[in-house]
Amino acid sequence: MAGQYRPYTRDSMSSVSAAVHRVTFRVQSGDYRLWRSLMKSKLAALSVATAVLLVLCAPSLHAQSLFPPQQDLDKITAAGIHAHMEFLADDLLEGRGTGTRGYQLAANYVRAEFEQLGLAPAGDNGTYFQQVRLRQVTPNPANDSLVIERGGQRTQLAFEKDYVMPGDSAHEDASASGGMVFVGYGVTAPDQHYDDYAGIDAKGKIVVTIFNAPPAFPSSVRAFYSDGFVKQRNAAAHGAIGIIGIWTGEQAKNTPWSAIIAFTHQPNMNWLDKNGTPNDYVPELRAKALVNGSSAEVFFAGAPHTLDQAMASITAAKPLSFPLEGRLDMRESAKFTALQSPNIAAVLPGSDPTLKNEYVILSAHVDHVGIGDAVNGDTIYNGAVDNASGTAALLEIAKAFAEGSQCPKRSVLFLAVTGEEAGLLGSDYFAHFPTVPIKQIAANVNMDGVSILYEFKDIVALGADHSTLAEPVDDVAHHLGLEVSPDPMPEENFFIRSDQYSFVKQGVPALTISEGFKTVDPALDGKKMQVDWIQTRYHTPQDDMQQPLNFKAARLCTEVLFAVGYEIANAPERPHWNPGDIFGQRFAKQ
Repeated sequence: MAGQYRPYTRDSMSSVSAAVHRVTFRVQSGDYRLWRSLMKSKLAALSVATAVLLVLCAPSLHAQSLFPPQQDLDKITAAGIHAHMEFLADDLLEGRGTGTRGYQLAANYVRAEFEQLGLAPAGDNGTYFQQVRLRQVTPNPANDSLVIERGGQRTQLAFEKDYVMPGDSAHEDASASGGMVFVGYGVTAPDQHYDDYAGIDAKGKIVVTIFNAPPAFPSSVRAFYSDGFVKQRNAAAHGAIGIIGIWTGEQAKNTPWSAIIAFTHQPNMNWLDKNGTPNDYVPELRAKALVNGSSAEVFFAGAPHTLDQAMASITAAKPLSFPLEGRLDMRESAKFTALQSPNIAAVLPGSDPTLKNEYVILSAHVDHVGIGDAVNGDTIYNGAVDNASGTAALLEIAKAFAEGSQCPKRSVLFLAVTGEEAGLLGSDYFAHFPTVPIKQIAANVNMDGVSILYEFKDIVALGADHSTLAEPVDDVAHHLGLEVSPDPMPEENFFIRSDQYSFVKQGVPALTISEGFKTVDPALDGKKMQVDWIQTRYHTPQDDMQQPLNFKAARLCTEVLFAVGYEIANAPERPHWNPGDIFGQRFAKQ
């Protein structure tokens, strides 16, 4: 990093000579911040002139550097991020719930910003909007039930205290009855030499699983196998007719059961295809439920192992599956509501005659969860950090590209999506029905809650290690004096919980970038601040503009995102999956 070099003085001509050599090398590599530092130093005029001549005469200066010019980075401002957030997180927008008037106001705002920047519409039929048809599923707990019958005795679990049900997305009334088997995490992972279903017969049974996946798995791989849809398809492939998840373990420490109950009060939706079929629907599974870990021991009565014993085994990556005593009767009921909500898309055409036909998608979700249960007397879930901050960053990045010193070689598509909070719906719909050919989408850089809690020294780029996207991330971090750290909270499965994952599932290399735990101020504990925010503000009305927010950090994070997108858009080669990568092997389009 630039800060590792000692300052230059006039005390020694040998020092000047070394300085010129270092500056020439670093500017050729794109370290413009060191160059600016040199120009502000007390070098003799002749020495500075010599350095300038050496740098200007270097034939590979521009060829070796893809980092954006400082004048383009300067287009991004803390004031701009703050202004966009102030509007998007205002009570007037009522929490920007998907399919609501408040969300449409936010969508109109984003569209107007894109249009004002001179970006071309990239939605449907020459507009900035791509309409997404949705089905809202509202559980009807009065008709829900979860009953264990064992030895002639019936044990009925209590709604919310013991369990919650999301509602079936294809039927307003659904039910399943059958014997039970415990199948660990419910994971079959040949690439990790792990199978929870080995030696167990799940055909015609209701499978009982632990939320998450083995901790020994690499972070993004663990996230993939934790995906509820992946688990449901795996259960169906083994003949199961229903599925129970138990909320316990690491993630339950960060997110208590009371928060799970609050989340279920927020909208649950699916996007619908032209035939009215909901996305990610597994028809073989007739009912689903999530059970409180403190209530789950009832499932293990009479079984060969207790829940604690089972947890000890599977967290040590030792699969342990076994039949459970008794029979389970499940019934879930819901009410359907038809909705429509738009993605907003705009494009800056590329300048290269060939590369302009490839697209780098920069994305953020505009929606939050709208109006919900009162917390401290407030019912508007403003979603300032999540994700007015990401939308604000997207708009500032769009400005930096649109008003930049030169047009990128690849086309850049700015995508503001709906329905993320309801299950990555807008991005998943776009990835299934893109307004540009999916094979021409080179990469996705997603922003979901930009770093805004504290000034940071490191970044986490979830997904970058699966493809050559790691290269621009490392280069940008180098130029901005930042470190790149691995996922510090793999138990949270953040990689599959935001919109970049929709593109990964369609074979597009993608990533999301946020701050790590390393703080500029040593008195601050980054991990503690993030965990505290998750526990006290995440998806609550307290995520508003009155909370402590650091816009200097937000600007730096936005610069990182812009610079990574800029380098991808100008690189000679498009990003590609690493050889043998799990996501490349599963999802890459041939």
